[in-house]
Amino acid sequence: MDLTCHACGFRAHYLEFAYLCRNGCPACGESDLRRCPKCGASCVFSRAEALEDEEVRMNELAYRLWSMKRTQDPGAVKEAKRIIATLSKMNLRWNIPGISELLLHKQKELFLEAGDL
Repeated sequence: MDLTCHACGFRAHYLEFAYLCRNGCPACGESDLRRCPKCGASCVFSRAEALEDEEVRMNELAYRLWSMKRTQDPGAVKEAKRIIATLSKMNLRWNIPGISELLLHKQKELFLEAGDL
């Protein structure tokens, strides 16, 4: 989950921004106040907004993986492995059975020979 500094535009994983304190209330939606490692500005990190962005990203990656076909092209194989690793990591948080099934199916389809099954 990335965070972008409103002051300087620096973008990185939110953990690279130093934690300052919790901000907001549970009813309104809590967030973290974090310090930009580049310029020192205080930045608000909203987990709810980050999770919405992650859900959209998961859908995009799942569609890209679903549309991939078996190939010998090293670039395409590397991209498929990257997408599978990213979706696997994201799905540890979401635990969506359909994503798990897609990952298993595509790994078999893309990387196993017919005789391996």
